[in-house]
Amino acid sequence: MCNGLVGKFNGTLKKMLKRLCNEKPKQWYRNINALLLAYREDYEADKGHDQDNLTGDEQGSEDLPEIGTWGQKEDAADVKFGEALTYDQNRELQMMVQRFSEIFSDCPGDTNLTEHRIDLTSDVPVRQTPYHVPFALKSSLKKELQQMENLGIIRKSDSPYASPVVVVKKDGSNCICIDFRCLNKITVIDPQPVPSPAESFLGMSEDKYFSKLDLTKGYHQIRVRPSDVHKTAFVTMGQHYEFLRMPFGMINSGMTMTRAVRLLEEMNNVVDYINDLQVHTKTWEEHLQVLEELFKRLKAANLVARPTKCELGATQVDFLGHRLGRGTVGLQDCNVEKVKDAPRPTTKKEIRSFLGLVGYQPFIPNFAAIAAPCQI
Repeated sequence: MCNGLVGKFNGTLKKMLKRLCNEKPKQWYRNINALLLAYREDYEADKGHDQDNLTGDEQGSEDLPEIGTWGQKEDAADVKFGEALTYDQNRELQMMVQRFSEIFSDCPGDTNLTEHRIDLTSDVPVRQTPYHVPFALKSSLKKELQQMENLGIIRKSDSPYASPVVVVKKDGSNCICIDFRCLNKITVIDPQPVPSPAESFLGMSEDKYFSKLDLTKGYHQIRVRPSDVHKTAFVTMGQHYEFLRMPFGMINSGMTMTRAVRLLEEMNNVVDYINDLQVHTKTWEEHLQVLEELFKRLKAANLVARPTKCELGATQVDFLGHRLGRGTVGLQDCNVEKVKDAPRPTTKKEIRSFLGLVGYQPFIPNFAAIAAPCQI
């Protein structure tokens, strides 16, 4: 019995360490404590197993399933931590992330905080013919639709509504966008205000610790009101689907997301912008307290954050195109470079585009007066 138990858990530990070193070859040491904690919990859970399951001839470790749900490629081990943290601070954060590991995934959650409503000014169904899909994109589009159906985001439809699909490139991958412009024209506008990024940064100049979380496919974590599901229908490649979760591209989607996040947190030292959350505090102890409370609320609401887009305990972070920390609020270097490298405008359209690019009024003194001669 003893040989079987030792053999099983040695095999388990070897597999866990091998996977950690393969996935984090330069930062394995940052996650070793969380890994050993998970190993210990696995051992405690399995100690009471029947003696027949612990014989020396069994090779149980070879049959261990992959961690996570079907289709999941990211988990809590992919969360980033601040580079300036001490060993003890890093360990405290890792232990907390491990305790709330279920809120870190690249598969969207399913919250009951609110529902997306689609109130229309007309009962006449919006129906459009599907757009042409290039042959090179058909395979990836079909795969994406199948994955969305498997995740419960969409389902087959027989609705009288039909909006076309556009496939766009984003971060090297193909993304499905529905052209809801015709539907948006007859949609009653939701008056919920979306916060201004500039207002969110007020009062952060003295904060020393920052954490940011990006909700995984944030819109898809909110259900569409059942009576409105048929209005979200779309057509492509001879198929007819409708959304069970809130889609991108609808005029009120951002307002619904903002309302859901506000219902979720309403906490001091936490700012939100649609599906982005940021925690900012002056002390480390306060930072841990706020993060733990936020994690509890995310778990209770069944919301999840994208691990690779989360950064915890940093002294400086990039958030909504700005760089925050170390007593300053400025622009990300990439945005500054865009302004520096912008070509000289020669037409009215190019001038308007340039003014939109450089219009960071809080960072350019007397911007309105400087730009006045260009207002045409």
